[in-house]
Amino acid sequence: MHNNSTVKEVDLGRHTESEDRERLLSESDSSEIYLDFARRVSRPISWPVIIALLLVCSICSSIIGAWVGRGWLPSSDPYCLRKISQYSPVIHDVDILYSTVQFQGSLLKLNAFRQDAGPEVDAAWKSLGVDFHAARVADDLAARSNLAPDQVKIKQKYGGGYPAHVEGLHHLHCLNLLRKSLYYNIDYYRAQGLGPFKNSPGIVKYHITHCLDILRQQLMCTVDVGVLGQVWYKPPNKTEPEAFVDFNTQHKCRNFDAVKAWAEKHQLPDIAPLDFLEPPKEGDRIWDEVP
Repeated sequence: MHNNSTVKEVDLGRHTESEDRERLLSESDSSEIYLDFARRVSRPISWPVIIALLLVCSICSSIIGAWVGRGWLPSSDPYCLRKISQYSPVIHDVDILYSTVQFQGSLLKLNAFRQDAGPEVDAAWKSLGVDFHAARVADDLAARSNLAPDQVKIKQKYGGGYPAHVEGLHHLHCLNLLRKSLYYNIDYYRAQGLGPFKNSPGIVKYHITHCLDILRQQLMCTVDVGVLGQVWYKPPNKTEPEAFVDFNTQHKCRNFDAVKAWAEKHQLPDIAPLDFLEPPKEGDRIWDEVP
C-alpha cells in the first residue's frame, strides 16, 4: 500500500511539474508574443485584396447557384400553366411544356395550310385533329375540369365518364370552318355537302359566326403582347426601299403535339351503341334552347 501510494504521488508530481514547464513563460516572452499577435490582427487589408475576395466569392456563388438551380429547382412550366389555364384532364396526363417557336408569317409564301380548296389542304388541316371526336373525361376528374354532375355522362357499362372536347382543337375546327367559308373556297365545300355544309345555309351561317366569335374571345383572353417590327423592303418596280411589317416572330408555345396525342388516344368511338349515354335523372338541368 505504501509503495503504490508513493508511485501515485510521484507520477502526479511529475505530471504537474511537466505541465508547469510547458505552460509558464517569463513576462517578457509573453509580452512579445501578445504584441506580435496584436500587430498582425490590426494590420489593415488593402482595398484591392478585399475587392478580389468579393469577386471570387461572387463568381463561386453564381456557379454553385446555377448548378444547384439546374439540378434541384423544379421547372417553372407547371407554375405558369396553373396561372393561365383552367384545370383539365389533359394537364393530369400530359406534361405541358413551353418552348420558343418561330412563326411562319410571310405574306406571299404559301404553305400546306394556305392552299386553295382541295384534298391536299384538307389533309393538312385534318392532321391537326380538327375532326377528332369527343374524349372521355374520368368521373374523378370531372368536377376539377368544370364539368357539372348533371352534364351528359357515359353509362358505366361502357366505361363511364363524361364526353368532352379539348377546347384548343375546337378552336382549330372553327378556324378550319372559316377557311372553308372564304369566298374563294365555299363553292367547293358547298358542292361536297359534308360536315357543317350538310345543313341549311341559315344553320351554316350560325355555325360560322359562332366560330368567328369564339376565336375573337379566345384571342382577347390570351392577348399576345409581342411586338411586330418592320424591315426594309425594295419592291421590284420601286427605286427606294420602303418599310414593311415582319410577321415572322418568335413565340413561347406549348407542346401542341402532346395535347393532340392525348385527345386522339382518349376520343370516343366513331359509332357508339344506342344506349351509350346515361339518360338525364330527375333534377338534372334540361335546357329549353341551345346554350
